[in-house]
Amino acid sequence: MNKPNGIERRRSKRLEILSTFSLFAVVPQKGPHRLGVYDLSQDGLGFDLDIEEEAQAGLRSFEVKAGSPLEVHLYLNQSLYIPLFVTVRRIEDQPNGVRRVGAEFSERQSGGYRALLAFATMLDAVSGSGVIK
Repeated sequence: MNKPNGIERRRSKRLEILSTFSLFAVVPQKGPHRLGVYDLSQDGLGFDLDIEEEAQAGLRSFEVKAGSPLEVHLYLNQSLYIPLFVTVRRIEDQPNGVRRVGAEFSERQSGGYRALLAFATMLDAVSGSGVIK
């Protein structure tokens, strides 16, 4: 996303998450809800904080704001996840009632963060030369 004056505000390259990957996030404090991940970088990740059923019912039982610390489990498949700790940097309300969160990694010395960097490197390489059928 660009600033109104056209200058890119991100410090690192964002990887768009293809729908063919089954990546999703879970915020343990929120419960077992699968939250869509829309981008990923070495600095942070973007994910939808609400699920469609919550938005349709008008529910927002889990309050979060910019500056909030969160534990996030980034699931690479149905059973394997990387535990990460983030700080919420921005929240955008979408027209469909979903809140989109941009968060920055806060514990960059953790094993989870190192695993994420390795995964992001692999994802970048695959997206550049992989073939989707």
